[in-house]
Amino acid sequence: MPALPHRWHTHAGSGTASTGTAPSADAPWIRTRLRAAPGATLALSLLVLVTAFLAAALPRAIDVQEDSALRDTVAGASVAHRSVTATLDVSWLSFPYDAKSLVTPRSLASTESTFQSVLRPPLALDGRQTVYGVRTAQTVPATDPYMPRPTTGIDPQATLVAQPDLDRFTRVVDGRLPRPGSGAGTVEAAVTERTAHIMRLRTGSVVHLAEAGGAKLTVRITGVVRPQHAKASYWNAEPDLQAPKLSTVPGKGPPAPPEFYWHFTALVDERATGALLGLHEGVTTYWHHPADTDALTARNASVVVDRVTALTSGPLAARLQQLTGLRGFTVQEEGLATLVEPFGRERAATEPLIMVAAVGVGTVAVIVLLMAGELAAARRRTELTLMRARGAGLRGLAVRLLGESTLTAVPSAAAGLVLALLLIPTQRSAAAVWAASGVAAVASLAPPLRALLSVRAVRPGEPEDLVRARPSRRRTVAELTVVLVVTGAVLALRRRGTADGGLDLLTAAAPVLVAVVAAVVLLRLYPLPLRLLARPAARLRGAVLPLGVARAGRAPATATLPLLAVLVALTVTSFGGAVLSGVTAGRDRAALATVGADASIEAPAALPSGLAERVHRLGGVRDVAAVRIDADQHTERGGITYDLLMVDPASYARLAAVTGVDGHFPAAVLDGRRAGALAAVVSPRLATEFGRDPITLRTSAGPFDVRAVATRDAAAVVPDGQNFVIVSTKAVARAHPEWLEASALEPTALYVTGDHVDGTALRTTAHQASARLAVKLRSQERAALKATALQSGAQRVYLAVVAAGGGYCALALLLFLLQSSPQRRTALARLRTMGMQARQRQWLAVLDMLPQILLGAVGGMLTGLAVVPLLRPGVDLTALAFTSRPPMADVPTVVLDTDPLALVLPSAGLLAVACAVLAAQAWLTGRRGEGANLRMGDQT
Repeated sequence: MPALPHRWHTHAGSGTASTGTAPSADAPWIRTRLRAAPGATLALSLLVLVTAFLAAALPRAIDVQEDSALRDTVAGASVAHRSVTATLDVSWLSFPYDAKSLVTPRSLASTESTFQSVLRPPLALDGRQTVYGVRTAQTVPATDPYMPRPTTGIDPQATLVAQPDLDRFTRVVDGRLPRPGSGAGTVEAAVTERTAHIMRLRTGSVVHLAEAGGAKLTVRITGVVRPQHAKASYWNAEPDLQAPKLSTVPGKGPPAPPEFYWHFTALVDERATGALLGLHEGVTTYWHHPADTDALTARNASVVVDRVTALTSGPLAARLQQLTGLRGFTVQEEGLATLVEPFGRERAATEPLIMVAAVGVGTVAVIVLLMAGELAAARRRTELTLMRARGAGLRGLAVRLLGESTLTAVPSAAAGLVLALLLIPTQRSAAAVWAASGVAAVASLAPPLRALLSVRAVRPGEPEDLVRARPSRRRTVAELTVVLVVTGAVLALRRRGTADGGLDLLTAAAPVLVAVVAAVVLLRLYPLPLRLLARPAARLRGAVLPLGVARAGRAPATATLPLLAVLVALTVTSFGGAVLSGVTAGRDRAALATVGADASIEAPAALPSGLAERVHRLGGVRDVAAVRIDADQHTERGGITYDLLMVDPASYARLAAVTGVDGHFPAAVLDGRRAGALAAVVSPRLATEFGRDPITLRTSAGPFDVRAVATRDAAAVVPDGQNFVIVSTKAVARAHPEWLEASALEPTALYVTGDHVDGTALRTTAHQASARLAVKLRSQERAALKATALQSGAQRVYLAVVAAGGGYCALALLLFLLQSSPQRRTALARLRTMGMQARQRQWLAVLDMLPQILLGAVGGMLTGLAVVPLLRPGVDLTALAFTSRPPMADVPTVVLDTDPLALVLPSAGLLAVACAVLAAQAWLTGRRGEGANLRMGDQT
């Protein structure tokens, strides 16, 4: 007989009851009950362990991937970009009395110590990689004729640099290191091997530097050195230390050919910096402080930016000038802050999207834990009912049941937490501890609470099912409340959006709440088709379908939890598919906006004649559209900027249809002519200004009149949001034949469409016609839109969370089937004794649960299909699709895009698993003795 609380206690070793109160009786009772069902106890422990591990691992995994993304971003940047750089311009003009004392090694070291004294965490700088020194403020032309000149008449430019510890970071290959004293107007210097080779220098060479203002300096090359530790910041903080760089003269470019010159750097002794002050512009002292990448964390990114801003133009900047006594001492804005700030914006934009997935899978996990508690309570219901009938109190039962569940859940949750802490190392642990504690609390409280609710009042069992149950007023009020809350969450998400970042639990739970509303609606509608099918099925001659419909109508009312779990999991999965599909579609649109078609050839003036025909014959080319674009035109009245497109209407219509911009372009109307005005297709804003009257457009070829005959929101080859006017080239040629002779109507761009355009052949053909043509391929532009480390990590976390949600969905389904399996096995055993065949029993087992499973699968697809348009206006995926500085400012906002595979595959897999499990159970029931199955049904 089961043990009773309070006055009766049953000892584990005997079946006799003894009176009295033994203080230690609870522990043997709990241990006995746990030993009575070791399989169920072990399964619950494993479920809690896995759930606690996942709950604790999620925040730590997010921290790890964000920290790794930030560190990879910083480590991959140049030394100058990942540093906090301070500079001071020194010349005899700015410091007439003590300029020379400011560039000595002692002065530079003292300023560095002062700078380090004002730094505060979390701004961590790597002191081992700090580089400071002196360089000439401006590059100085080298006038020696033996030095190389890529463009005749353009002298190479030189920079002299003095950094401490030159002997420690170099190995002398030829000659010796420079010395400080060389006479007035002369300084010794060393160059690297690559600099010596390219600039034709050797030991003993003399380089004459002459500024435009008349200042001169002679540089004697005393040695050629080889860098040691070439990747160290010593050789990379300042540009061109290791090798010269071929540079372009500013302001020289198309249509004029560019002009090139060499820039090289020579190394002087740190004690010879006074000689550099003889140049008119003087010198610049610098202090490069590379960030300590190991100490950077994503959560402190915004604080790091604030600290650098304070050093640049805030209170710390004033304090630095006060401590150093140097009024021109400044910290550069470029550097670490400009690298970390975009990362912070990306992180703030991706956080809400990860939060949506985390809330979804967390909800499914909680439902699975509640279902496990429901299953444990159902297994103990007969025992607890008997104990209540014999006078057991609810408080005593609660204490004992809570002790059982706590003894199972808490150690398992602790083990999962320890595993997460060990396997995923990171600095923060509070979120992981709280998450695992929440799992332990749910797993500990769910079984006793559900069991106590079922035996709170001892009454005869009354079968209750979804078809016959009549919802109470309390349930109706609760459902209406849920609907109102969901409506508010969806409206808040649509209005506020996720682009500005920030974690809002209500908006993050919007997909889950939509699934809750769908579950409420489906449970309300579920009895209707079963009632309609009951009578026609009863008239059938076979027994399988009538019995299947009847048993489906007798489904227990507790089917709410599994249906909710299935709907939430499928909704989150479809939402995740919509996120990834939207990112892919957004990058495709960006590549299309950059190129205009699958490939494009653009010319600065006009394309060579016959190029369109040669391109059309290339492999993989389907069609070619020639367009003349006069960009940045202005209307006379409103001053609206627009692009004028002269096109062949037929080829342009095909281009607009293939690119998806406009599938119904009115090509036929462009060749029409009314009252001397040419027909034109214009943007909505220009249509409002033009009206119905003809208007004169002034172009580079001359003026002509147009009349707006059609309006389009977008045009191919024109960026979104840009105004445009599209006219027919043939119509313009008929109106102004003299422009043909002046080549004023020749196309300026070719837009190529095709599935597999050969980029190499296209470039070869274009460059054979003219070297000034620019060729772009959509595939290459799409490949260039690679995700940053943060975006890739966020997508991986999102996929992992969605996969975990799918696993919990399948587990919820299996728990549901396991909960109803005793009754189903009993029914199948009874039908076997009545002569039903094995195949019929398998079909009946499937039909028994198929309506409810089908309800969840189809409902999940419909909910996933509905949640995308509901949440699309409020979910901005631009931060996941592009970097914080997108390749084109006019690329539209990236939004959710429905993914058919994410809708169909999870639901189809769920149906397949359920049908396989039910069919296997029916087959196993046939192989088992009827007596055992019937006795099992009696026990339940």
